[in-house]
This record gives sequence, structure tokens and C-alpha cells, in this order.
Amino acid sequence: MTLKFVNMAIHFRVRLTEASMQQHLSASPFVVGEELARQIGSYARDNKLNYYPAIDFFQQNGGVEQDLLDAVGNISWLVTNMVREEVRVKLRPVFSSIKFESLQTQAYTMPTVRPSQNNALQLLKEHFTPDQVRVNIIVSILRKDHHVHELEQLARQMICRWLKNRFADLEITRVRLI
Repeated sequence: MTLKFVNMAIHFRVRLTEASMQQHLSASPFVVGEELARQIGSYARDNKLNYYPAIDFFQQNGGVEQDLLDAVGNISWLVTNMVREEVRVKLRPVFSSIKFESLQTQAYTMPTVRPSQNNALQLLKEHFTPDQVRVNIIVSILRKDHHVHELEQLARQMICRWLKNRFADLEITRVRLI
């Protein structure tokens, strides 16, 4: 069997530990998430919406305090940089190359929570707390010929092994050979 480089796209979500965030942040992401949820919840209720808009909507149209939007932006910037560095350092010995396609805090995605749900405000708070990051990377690994499923499973195991204890939560959402 010959060795060859194999490229894989890996998508996962991590949640930073409270301790790691406290070391680097002056504002609490939990307080920011709670206040964002409160203001966005009020906006949706006052405007009789059947959904909660994403943060981008409020950046363009107002409806949420600008200082709060600035705080979530600053925290998100720092948190994504912390995640990028941790992933890069921990996975560098494992993969031949690592290319970051995207990093995005969950707070900047469209909430799946609906106003009619039980515990909607609590779920909204969890969504808008900028402590979770979606990571999309492309990695290369030098391997012997293997089946696609075996390579994808190997990549999952390697990500879990090297990142599992570095974050409060790790969920691999997709691995595919490219």
C-alpha cells in the first residue's frame, strides 16, 4: 500500500469553559447573553413576531442597545480567536495541514428557538451567550489506502482525542472526505 495525502472537511461545535473565558474577558458572556435574550425577546413580543431575529437584524435596524451589540461583537471576536489558537495548537501534531474555512459564534446564527416554546427565554439566552463556536476546517492526513468510512471515523476519533478535554463541550457535526 502506498501513502497518500487525504483531505477531509470537518465541522464541529465547541463551548469554551467558563474558567478560560474569565481569564481573558472583562465582560461576562453569560450576562451579555442574558441581556441580549431579554431585549430580543421583548422586541419579538412587542412586534408580534413568531420568531426571534438574528443579531445581524438588530445591527442593521436597531431595537437592541448598541453597547450590547458591541459587547457581543468584542466577546465573539476574542472567543473565536481563542478557539482558533487552541484548535491549531492541539491538532497541529495530528494532521499534516489544517486550514480554517470559518469560525462563527453561535450567537450570530439564526436562533431555532420560537416564542411559543416552553422555556423560550432560557433557550434564547443559551443561544445568544457567545461561548459556543462553530468551526469548519479542512485537514490533510498522510494515510495508507483506506475506505472512506474508516478515514472519516479516524478523523472523528482524532478530533475527540485531542480536543475533548480542552473545551467544556465538543460536538462533531460532520466529517467528509473531499
